[in-house]
Amino acid sequence: MCAFVFSVALSPAVGRTMQDTTRPREAKAIPAGEVVVSLNEGLFNALLEAMFTLPNPPTFPLGNSSGGGKCASEISLLRETDGTRTAVRFQAGRISAPVAFRGSYSAPLIGCLRFEGWADTNLNLTFDQSKQALTARVEVKAVHLKKVPPLLGDGLTGLVQDALDARFNPFEILRAEQLSARLPMTKTGSGASLRLRAREVRHEVLPNELRLRIVYEFVREE
Repeated sequence: MCAFVFSVALSPAVGRTMQDTTRPREAKAIPAGEVVVSLNEGLFNALLEAMFTLPNPPTFPLGNSSGGGKCASEISLLRETDGTRTAVRFQAGRISAPVAFRGSYSAPLIGCLRFEGWADTNLNLTFDQSKQALTARVEVKAVHLKKVPPLLGDGLTGLVQDALDARFNPFEILRAEQLSARLPMTKTGSGASLRLRAREVRHEVLPNELRLRIVYEFVREE
């Protein structure tokens, strides 16, 4: 009887011990410090300059209708229109990006409507830890149209906003894994390894500069 009671008293502990030995060991993240990356305004605007040297400007559909014949419903980005230049501007606390464009729209009862204009936009940044990427979303604050009848202004403004949202959002500014490393711990490379992973990315917008603070950690990979 004593032996039975003794074995019952021990059984929960034995069960826990067996579970602990069979349970996969959780990877523990180890803080690895911080890296500061600075991106200047000129880098983004140089990319825009290069884009506008291509034979055809970036063009995308306007709404669900593609029009027909010589009047496709679409907009094309422009380098500049009416003194407004497509550019990226780093200001204190925010990133603005005026976008110049021209387009055409097959309007009911009117026919082919050709127009130009520009959009006032902001770029909002977020860090996606699962993708290890700093992404941006274009927020259209206002659309300015030329050569558009007032009756069609509101509807066409909405189409332009939707087209810009569908074309650009979201897009990647930087992949943190480009600044990380993987360290194999065995000679064959088939066993465990340590990976430097971004845990957090904080951004600060200064005049002419975007400053990123990337907080890293080491994690074990099997």
